[in-house]
Amino acid sequence: MMRKVFAVISTLITLFVLKETINVFFTDEADIIKQRGIFIVIWLSIFIPFTILTIWLWAPRNSNKNIENK
Repeated sequence: MMRKVFAVISTLITLFVLKETINVFFTDEADIIKQRGIFIVIWLSIFIPFTILTIWLWAPRNSNKNIENK
């Protein structure tokens, strides 16, 4: 149960980070355009681990009972 709660929270954070990452790629703000390369690296370094965490949390777990029965 707790794993699903973490998965939902992680999914919400990942969606927010995805929105901000897309914003960095397509924004017209002068401050962001000046440092776009740095922002892309920062946002991707945040987005990729959160995506991996979210996928891992939503993936079904292997239970020990299935391993023992084989």
